[in-house]
Amino acid sequence: MKTSRNKPRIPGEFVWVLLSTLSSPAWRALSHGARSLFLHLSRRYNLKNNNNGKIYLSTRGAAAELGSGREEIANWFRELEFYGFIVKTQPGYLGVNGCGLAPHWRMTDRDTESSPPTWDFLNWNGTKFRRRKRRPSRQPSSSVTAIDSSGVEAVTTKH
Repeated sequence: MKTSRNKPRIPGEFVWVLLSTLSSPAWRALSHGARSLFLHLSRRYNLKNNNNGKIYLSTRGAAAELGSGREEIANWFRELEFYGFIVKTQPGYLGVNGCGLAPHWRMTDRDTESSPPTWDFLNWNGTKFRRRKRRPSRQPSSSVTAIDSSGVEAVTTKH
């Protein structure tokens, strides 16, 4: 009979994701980017300290880790919230010293200090997430000045 001393040790750290989370219909509906972002949030979960509800990751930090744009990352955060994988427990804001503080998140497939997991993504109603359209550029449309062969300036405007 094996004792606990004979158990093989897993070298290094790892991120755990439950198979019930991976096999849920909501997980299959997620985009690849939202799945990656979920794994990066899971990376910050600490079982010993039970920091669920206090997990933070800024949009800029996630953009640097995932190598994607901030607008895309913001959409993935909204997508994870829409499907019920994460819940915002504290909004991000500008601190008193001028330093921004990232929003705090609770992962719904893990318990917190005071409550069991809520599994919100299992209650997904089948409605697909609709991405926000890109914001129009804040810069006015540019105009191009061209001089024809007779020396007259012609101004054309791009739309």
